[in-house]
Amino acid sequence: MVTIPQDIQQALDALVEAGVITREQIAIVCGGTNATEVLEGILELLRSVQANKLETSPPLNPEDFYREGSGTYEEKWHIQFPLPVPFDDLDRKTRFFVLFQEWSHRELQGLTALGNGQTAEAMTIFNECLARAEQLQANELAARSYEDLARVAQKRNNLADELDFLTEAASARRAG
Repeated sequence: MVTIPQDIQQALDALVEAGVITREQIAIVCGGTNATEVLEGILELLRSVQANKLETSPPLNPEDFYREGSGTYEEKWHIQFPLPVPFDDLDRKTRFFVLFQEWSHRELQGLTALGNGQTAEAMTIFNECLARAEQLQANELAARSYEDLARVAQKRNNLADELDFLTEAASARRAG
């Protein structure tokens, strides 16, 4: 049995607490002969959980994430598609819906960049998606943004960052 570094153990504990993986699954994976093998096994387990989630996830409905409030949403990024009226003239709910759709559009652009091997561009876009999700206070969008960042880390063979991003995704989803 390999000793797992404390930072990785804390990340695993957060994933167990979020209900993403079980202690039994971790114990099976931790039968590896070295820390790298254990980490790769854990990430493979997390990837399979993520793949199952993506296969069963219906498209996001902005209505499910909108919350009434007194604050307003600002146009922090350029709106890709023309609006029939200026953004500032829209009511709060319509602004939310426009910004939600903009998040979706940017995520698609990031996934396209990642699929084309443009990891730096994808990383930039997914970090923007995360900031957009935070502006909208939509934890599910934040979770998906972190999962997208994990895909970039995976493509770059950066196991530590991939685990960190998947842990953040689980935390965001748990908070949401």
